[in-house]
Amino acid sequence: MTKQNTRRWRTQAIGEGDLNEMLDLLFAFDRAVVEFSIVLYNVPRRDKVAIRQQNRRLHDALRERLLILAY
Repeated sequence: MTKQNTRRWRTQAIGEGDLNEMLDLLFAFDRAVVEFSIVLYNVPRRDKVAIRQQNRRLHDALRERLLILAY
């Protein structure tokens, strides 16, 4: 990435609401992939809860870090 590209990216910064919206879309897609995988691999009921909780914690941590990095 060149300096010019970096400068252009920073000047085209998106608002916090836009970033939240993009993250919501990304995380919704990820949740769909996780749910599809759970069904595909016939995951036992007790493990489904753990997988969903872990996925939720991952999304929360990513959202927190990405918002910090963006601003």
